[in-house]
Amino acid sequence: MKQLKKKSSAWFMLLTAVVTLVTGCSGGNNASAPATTPAAEATQAPAASETPAAATEAPKEPAANLNGREIRISHWWDATPVGDSEADELARERIKAVEEKYNVKIKYLNTEYWSTAEKLSSSVMASDPFAEIVRLPDGFIWGLMHGGFLTPLDDYLKDSLIDQSVIDSMRFGGDKVYGLESWYSPNDSGVFYNKRIFKEAGLKDPQQLMDEDNWNWNTMLDAAKKLTIDKNGDGKMDQYGLAGAHYVISELLIASNGGKIYDEATQKAVFDSPASMEALNFLHKLYTQDKVFKPNEGNDWEDPAKYFGEGTVAMYPGGLWEIEGRILGKMKDEWGYVYIPKGPQADKYYDPLGQTAAYAIPKGVKDADTIVKIWEDLQPFDSWQENRRLSMENILPDEASIANAMNDEDKVERVFGGRYGGLGVKDQLDKVTEKFLKGEITPSTGVAQVIGTAQAAAKKVLSGEQDKEKK
Repeated sequence: MKQLKKKSSAWFMLLTAVVTLVTGCSGGNNASAPATTPAAEATQAPAASETPAAATEAPKEPAANLNGREIRISHWWDATPVGDSEADELARERIKAVEEKYNVKIKYLNTEYWSTAEKLSSSVMASDPFAEIVRLPDGFIWGLMHGGFLTPLDDYLKDSLIDQSVIDSMRFGGDKVYGLESWYSPNDSGVFYNKRIFKEAGLKDPQQLMDEDNWNWNTMLDAAKKLTIDKNGDGKMDQYGLAGAHYVISELLIASNGGKIYDEATQKAVFDSPASMEALNFLHKLYTQDKVFKPNEGNDWEDPAKYFGEGTVAMYPGGLWEIEGRILGKMKDEWGYVYIPKGPQADKYYDPLGQTAAYAIPKGVKDADTIVKIWEDLQPFDSWQENRRLSMENILPDEASIANAMNDEDKVERVFGGRYGGLGVKDQLDKVTEKFLKGEITPSTGVAQVIGTAQAAAKKVLSGEQDKEKK
């Protein structure tokens, strides 16, 4: 299971990183956050009566000259834009402009995923950081941040084009900003639904319910019950309302009710909070009482998407990133995409951000203020929304689904402040939800058994004890 979840998280981070630094296409980090608009796009043009900016603004200071210095940017893949796509061409143009502006040479490093944190910490301790900018894999930022291996960035982001909410999210519950992200997508997860199944049953589909502001846990459950049926009369259900992996559904339901798995501000595991417990009780009910989830046949990660593609389930909660590899070309029926339905405690739709991947500047990197400016100049601030829409148009089936993915009506909000990636918190919760499948345990009993262990796991990472053990 760990391998499967790692695959999901890594892909999600890869897409976000490629978007923000290389391609400018959509995909989003980390990534649980409100939709943001880059300041450059939000700034209005002056009215005709206003004095032109050129006449009132002081001349800008010339860019720093780094005398041909090599600026190394590390990922766990080769991020060099070498393709013939328009996005890669634009990325190459940005790189060339940056190299000329600051008199530098941009070089991309391909650092093995699990070796990144160790390479950063050891090189900082040797007073020779291996890269100027490092994409940190999910979860590693916690230990490095608290261990003093990263450069605080607050002073270098005062006039940044990055939206302030995104900058603040890079504090990871602390006082200082240690990470860099250029933007967060409005949402990255929702519910895929089969239009044929709903139409044949004469039911309003999730999009219609959402248009009526009536898409919530109750209406989803009502539809799931009516669509879980024995079609051939052999005494066995051969169509189900829902499919999914318990460790994915738990996160989505908790967020949709305004709850969290972990609270960055207090550094506490909080999946025992009232809102979170309400979600877990609902999940338990879906599996054991309502029995609207199609049982997986040995592969909790691959089976649900396969069932949806085969047309044997009506609704599949999942991520937008799954479409190209798991739905397109495999789905015979018409389908759509909507948000995760609202929980009883929610006043809007919520999408979680559980992962913690981010760009960071190692402690000891010279000219950190200029390095931040270089990183910003490599970002496609002026085109990310357009590129995301183009990407969504290529993979989503209709205008309503595209509008949902783009959050055109500002109906969904990403959940900042609840990221748990790399802390070991979710692993403990997953042990409980796994037992829901068989009805072996109740949420209250299961959560009581693991909440303390989850908190201890987080404390171990945040205190640096885990890193010391590895050494």
